[in-house]
Amino acid sequence: MAMGRSFDDLTYVGMVGIIDPERPQVGQAVAQLKTGGVLVKMITGDAEKTAKAIAARLAIYNNGDLSISGEDLDHMNSAELDDAISKATIFYRVSPKHKLTIVKTLQAQGHIVGMTGDGVNDAVALKAADIGIAMGQTGTDVCKEAADMILVKDDFYTIMSAIEEGKGIFHNIRNFVRFQLSTYVTVV
Repeated sequence: MAMGRSFDDLTYVGMVGIIDPERPQVGQAVAQLKTGGVLVKMITGDAEKTAKAIAARLAIYNNGDLSISGEDLDHMNSAELDDAISKATIFYRVSPKHKLTIVKTLQAQGHIVGMTGDGVNDAVALKAADIGIAMGQTGTDVCKEAADMILVKDDFYTIMSAIEEGKGIFHNIRNFVRFQLSTYVTVV
């Protein structure tokens, strides 16, 4: 910050730092997801240092983990992309094209991809993901239309409830099928 009568007569008076903190319980949700075997990756348009700082606070990124810029993705062949995307935890300065490439590559590797987003630039990747998750309060209409699921509260932690509910349904269906098959098996 500076003050003065004109741009030629400015005096330095200080600096201001601004932080956009993560929402409550996001760190806890990330930890639970990782414990449950979910790979959590951060894809952002932010600068590298900003992305690393936020991801480190959420335990998505550790020193030495791979982080890749959108520009780096542009210069990789398909084999390099495949290897880098599987290893990286942070993708920074990415465009909608890069987000789509990341989603498609992870799917080609056999992963079920859940993608969260709130902006127009997330819509294509949300549509391509196996489960596109839009933010209901801050998300754009385009983003919500492209998504499979819309979070009423813009809280990453609510995804945990959805995963738990889905796992419960899956286990109930599997148990029902096992029971039905076991009661219809006859010995000849």
